[in-house]
Amino acid sequence: MQIIVINGPLSEREQKICVRHMTAKYPMSAIEKLYLEVHEDYVDVRCTLHRCRELRKMGGYCISEPATWNHAKQAELRDTLPNAIGEELP
Repeated sequence: MQIIVINGPLSEREQKICVRHMTAKYPMSAIEKLYLEVHEDYVDVRCTLHRCRELRKMGGYCISEPATWNHAKQAELRDTLPNAIGEELP
C-alpha cells in the first residue's frame, strides 16, 4: 500500500491511525493507494482499491484477462455456449 500525504506533514502516529481506520473498512491487501489530505483541523482520508482482474477458464486452464488474448482465443470465447443451469436434460 502506498501512502500519499497532501498539503502538509503528518506524523507516523497519525498516519498509522488513518491506516487503521481504512483497514477497518477494507482489507489492507485491497488498498492500492491511501491519500491523506491534511487540512488545518482534520485529515481527509481517501483510497483507491486494486482493480479486480477478470480471469477466465478455458479448456480447463485458468488464463488471464480476455482483453489480453489473441483474436483466435477471443473468438473462441464469443462462440462458447454457457452451461444451462436449472434446465432438465432431454
